[in-house]
Amino acid sequence: MKFLIFNPFGIGDVLFTTPLIRNIKENFPQAKIFYICNKRVYPLLSRNIFLEKVYVFEKDDYRRLIKKSKTAFLKEVFSFFKRIKRENFDVIFDFSLNSQYGLFFKLCGIKKRVGFNYRNRGRFLNCKEELPLGYKDKHVADYYLQLVKFVGIKPKRVKFDLFLREEDIERANNILKKLNLHKEEILVGICPGAGDSWRESAYFKRWPKEYFSTLCNLIIEELGAKVIIFGSESETNIARYIVENTKNRVIDLCGKIDLVEFSALVKMCTLFVTNDGGPFHISYSLGVKTVVFFGPVDETVYGAYPDNRDIVILKRDLSCRPCYQKFKFPGCKYDKKCLRDITVEEVFEVVRRFLEDRKKGIE
Repeated sequence: MKFLIFNPFGIGDVLFTTPLIRNIKENFPQAKIFYICNKRVYPLLSRNIFLEKVYVFEKDDYRRLIKKSKTAFLKEVFSFFKRIKRENFDVIFDFSLNSQYGLFFKLCGIKKRVGFNYRNRGRFLNCKEELPLGYKDKHVADYYLQLVKFVGIKPKRVKFDLFLREEDIERANNILKKLNLHKEEILVGICPGAGDSWRESAYFKRWPKEYFSTLCNLIIEELGAKVIIFGSESETNIARYIVENTKNRVIDLCGKIDLVEFSALVKMCTLFVTNDGGPFHISYSLGVKTVVFFGPVDETVYGAYPDNRDIVILKRDLSCRPCYQKFKFPGCKYDKKCLRDITVEEVFEVVRRFLEDRKKGIE
């Protein structure tokens, strides 16, 4: 059998599909599994040992192309169509929640089209689960995993898969050497941004940057750790603020490394502190002890999976949270009180306890 999985969304959403991939491979060892994702997450999926091939589909590129030339756009779409059609896939797991893609895969001749019917967007799917309220009350990965019943599999909950190659670890080691750091040191990774997919609303997912600055000082002064700031190129202003407002030296790698290098360096961290978003999902997928802030988003739905081992989720149970529902953020009247009420002292105590437990374990 030949399976195709389509998920055009970000890092977290793609990692949420990895238990489904493993379930398919364990039940159909001879099956070939293909994946379509965006170009940002491609480097991570390309390392997944259970995947035969990974295609890149970047909708923003297609949008730019159609503005430039409709002829070039149609040519590119038809070329992609031919590549998918000639593979003669038996099953497509379509996580796009978009009827246009459902029609595309139907025209490609894929007989079994599996996915969710959200607001009648799954009308071209022939094996579907209704999703009237969006993802709610259970983890997205469990929603995804329940779809394997359509291919005769009894779902088994397993951790997320994120694979790194030996050369990835070597690249990370070389970066540490250039920074005069050693993986044997206490390395605390800090990701003060994250949530890029929320665009201008990402601010509401982030613990205040001034709190991060104070936390960095305490970690360095009180615990003798080395602090590395991570983030995407769009988050360099946040990293710059922390560097300029932290009296002790922090290492700023924000916007200076690629996603694979980031993942390999996080793997080497003693502890990782981050906001809810892709970096968080990478961190705990790699088995790194992680402290994460959850504001508007429900940690039951988008948190750690399948358990919270080695993860501390910091949140405030206010009457207004979680406010992100049905894939929509309504805005905030209280300037993210749910995150501002999490104090630096509280976070530092969690970090201190994590690092002291590690020290006891080594001794």
